[in-house]
Amino acid sequence: MISTPMRCLIYPDGSLVESKIIGMGLDGFVVHNDPSTVVKIPKLYGCLLPDGTIEPDPDNEWASDLSGEKTIYERLHGVRGIAKYLGVFKDGLLLEYYGNGCLEEHMEQTSPPAWSQRADWILQILDVFAACHAKKVLVFDIALRNLLLADDCTIRAIDFANSSLCPMEHTGELVDFNGYTSRLDVLHVTNVIYSLSCWKKFQADCVTMDEWPDAESLPSTMDLPLGSVIAKSWSHQFEDLEELRHAVVTAISQEPTTSQLIPRLFQKPVFIVCALACAAMLAVRLRPRAR
Repeated sequence: MISTPMRCLIYPDGSLVESKIIGMGLDGFVVHNDPSTVVKIPKLYGCLLPDGTIEPDPDNEWASDLSGEKTIYERLHGVRGIAKYLGVFKDGLLLEYYGNGCLEEHMEQTSPPAWSQRADWILQILDVFAACHAKKVLVFDIALRNLLLADDCTIRAIDFANSSLCPMEHTGELVDFNGYTSRLDVLHVTNVIYSLSCWKKFQADCVTMDEWPDAESLPSTMDLPLGSVIAKSWSHQFEDLEELRHAVVTAISQEPTTSQLIPRLFQKPVFIVCALACAAMLAVRLRPRAR
């Protein structure tokens, strides 16, 4: 029993949050529920009184409502690459727990993995968000922090708090009531592709096409895997994620393998000059010294 009132977090059903908070966003917290699950809850506060009762904060009425995100998870049920939604727990969203963390953390803490692994992640990311569009979901918050790694290191997308549902019968470009479009999702996916290509986080915070940065202010894509595809996407040359995916697959299939790159390296003038210089230095060192 506590002796003085204490500020606390509460579940939407009014009960006390006692588990560890492992994530926090603008709209809520992620609570580590048990070894295999987490619960996403709105930011709800209360006051734990000495008698053990909880007095909810009056400002809780302004907290985010998770019902929209719940509906989106339900529509995306069965889509490969979406974090597994397990239903409602204490009026929060119960999700499978992925202990490997997100791509943003992975990028900050590790050296770049082999390009084949990064290319595989890129294709998975394209597939999962193309599937979202096929289900008429505008994702919006596409970022490295919202792409988790499952136990087998495959991608799991989370956080649809700011996403929008369009009618299933809708055809053509998806547009929500704020003017956000599926073509902006394409650009944000491209930011993730760029980040994985250079193993450095990049994002452009914009919600309309008018806010998209000028070409001069975007980072260079020269000498990057998929650099030409990224540049084309940033200049709005792809209508949808299917077009972007086709370009990525084509570019990956045309990239030389390591075994092809090695002979090319030996043919480069810089390598030849360096090799001749090294040979000359070696000859000087091996020349018999005069006695």
